Amino acid sequence: MGPLFAVLIGVNLTWYRVCMFIWHHHYFAGCKKAVPELVRSVSRPLGRLMLQDPRNHPYLPWFALLSIMIPALFFWAMWRYHHFGFEFSTLVIYHVLRGGPRFRFFGHAHTLVHKEGHCHVGHFVKPFRILNYLCEWWMAPFFGVVPNSYSVGHMKIHHRWHNDVDDVHTNLDLDRTKISSFFIYVPRFTLYWMGISVVALLAKRREWQLVQQALLGMVAYYGVALALFMWSPVFCLLFWIFPHVEGMVLLCAISYLWHAFVEESDPGNQYVNSVTILDGKDNVFNEDYHVVHHHSPSTHWTDAPVHFEANKAKYAEVTATIFRDTEEGKLLQQLFENDWDGLAESFVDLTGKLNHEEKKALLLRRLKFTVGQAGRDGKRLEWGSSATIRNYDD
Repeated sequence: MGPLFAVLIGVNLTWYRVCMFIWHHHYFAGCKKAVPELVRSVSRPLGRLMLQDPRNHPYLPWFALLSIMIPALFFWAMWRYHHFGFEFSTLVIYHVLRGGPRFRFFGHAHTLVHKEGHCHVGHFVKPFRILNYLCEWWMAPFFGVVPNSYSVGHMKIHHRWHNDVDDVHTNLDLDRTKISSFFIYVPRFTLYWMGISVVALLAKRREWQLVQQALLGMVAYYGVALALFMWSPVFCLLFWIFPHVEGMVLLCAISYLWHAFVEESDPGNQYVNSVTILDGKDNVFNEDYHVVHHHSPSTHWTDAPVHFEANKAKYAEVTATIFRDTEEGKLLQQLFENDWDGLAESFVDLTGKLNHEEKKALLLRRLKFTVGQAGRDGKRLEWGSSATIRNYDD
């Protein structure tokens, strides 16, 4: 799958540069204002009509685009395969359009399913309630997401233990300065992404309703995979399993980055443990404010920048893990290449007291810190214990 992924990266990055050249050309200056406002003129009234929280109206255009275009492309590819057999051109067209320029479609799809997983009451009001399952059960599987993995696995494991050692895809016991640690982390995240470790932990805790929900999503996703495999192993691999592996690897890397830094003197401090990116280049629906996401989950995503500004003193007090004018991909590249100078250059010290070398030393210390079986706070006695669950909400 590596060669296909390399082709997709090259095409999608080129596509993005062409789009940006056109978008920023002076001939299209009027469109830069008119088009977004035109979209909002439709999404705002629909948001007031359809959504529990009208502030989520920016979701609607993406719901419409991704839940209609991507499945239509998938069934078009099936039709082509049925009539003409394997065509490399169809394969590339499908995955290029599924990913979008600079993988913007991919990023929005995974962000939307993440948001849906957190919204336990659903986004839509009663007449449109069936659309509450739009992401996890219709759109997201085309991007490799197992249904219920976010509403169950992400919410009931990751947001209970916040990357502590009971979290099934923790990286706290690994030295994050070593690339070998990431290759140890990948199988952990794979078991989580597939739902296997999620079911194991929830069964150990005897939370059978959650086990049932997780298994339902796994049976649905892998049931489709089995049906496709029986029809055509090649089509199944390239059009259904490839997005599964793609999402697994990319989200694995992002998850590894979000919680790569831990302060030895205060291992439970979420201002350090979660990354914040200011003026980020891939900030989809304010996902770059990851501290707010963990520390104040009731804060609406539109208020995340305000929450950050209101609590800036707390961030400064602990020298929070903040980067500016960068993106997850760049930070990962610097991490994997051991480019500590690059990381230090984009690191933000709100107090202004640290020089470049001190920033670098701080980042290295936080990346090297690991915990043992007793967990971040030294209280863990057994896997999945309720005693180590942490609830945050400012």
